[in-house]
Amino acid sequence: SRERACASTRQAAGRVGGAVLTGDMDALDSALRVCQSVAFCLHCVIGLTEPFHHMLNTLTEDSLPYPSIFFPVAGLCLATVAAANFSDDDIVVLAAQAYIVAFHTGGAYTHIRINHHPATAVAPGFFVVLAFIVIALRTNVLIALASLASGWCSGG
Repeated sequence: SRERACASTRQAAGRVGGAVLTGDMDALDSALRVCQSVAFCLHCVIGLTEPFHHMLNTLTEDSLPYPSIFFPVAGLCLATVAAANFSDDDIVVLAAQAYIVAFHTGGAYTHIRINHHPATAVAPGFFVVLAFIVIALRTNVLIALASLASGWCSGG
């Protein structure tokens, strides 16, 4: 299967950024990336169709300070990340995870900045945690922490 091929490629390479991916770690890594990509595909469709139904603007009571093209562009970016998450190239997957950290940290801070209820930051924050775990599995905790720091800098 494809997952077995990816796992054997990683094992043949030995180390990915300093971490050895065991079978259990590879299974967790894959499961987390599937969760991310399913959510991103759903939100991609919502974002791309926003100009037709205005659901997101209605839910946020038009409080987001973004142009109307924001949600369709965000939808395209999420579709790209969902696809990149299944790349055989570890660098592409790590780049997708870095985008996830930056985009969702920005989302969490935006909701807080425009005075939405603080609980609205939990949903994007959940994806930051998933990305942290994937990055830590593929590299090490120090690099994962650095990615969080860069996300906080770019998102806030």
